[in-house]
Amino acid sequence: MSANALTPAFEFALEVYQVVDSMDERRLLPYLTDDCLFVFGNQAPLVGHANIAAGLKQFSAMIAGLHHRLLDSWQYDDVIVSRIDVTYTRHDESTLTVPAATIWRLRDGKICDNRIYVDNAPLFAH
Repeated sequence: MSANALTPAFEFALEVYQVVDSMDERRLLPYLTDDCLFVFGNQAPLVGHANIAAGLKQFSAMIAGLHHRLLDSWQYDDVIVSRIDVTYTRHDESTLTVPAATIWRLRDGKICDNRIYVDNAPLFAH
């Protein structure tokens, strides 16, 4: 675990990733503003709760599970940057771990801009 594990940014990121790992898209929505911009890799941006929930539900159906291991998290004003390892579990129970980074812009304590940088192409090349 990172030396900055006790910072508010690290604790917030841990909480968000635990919710994401539940694969219940409804649990993530309270952490996002109603007009949140959500960009996952090179996918088209999603805007708003309904579109984000639908996109997350569609992605979740493609995998059996996932786990985020938070390595570092830094906050600069209203931005939190995190470095993570993501382990995906496929439906055949095989796994793939890839490095990733996220950039979250916050407004009133919620994520209003969510950028996920990850190459998960090997997940579907299996």
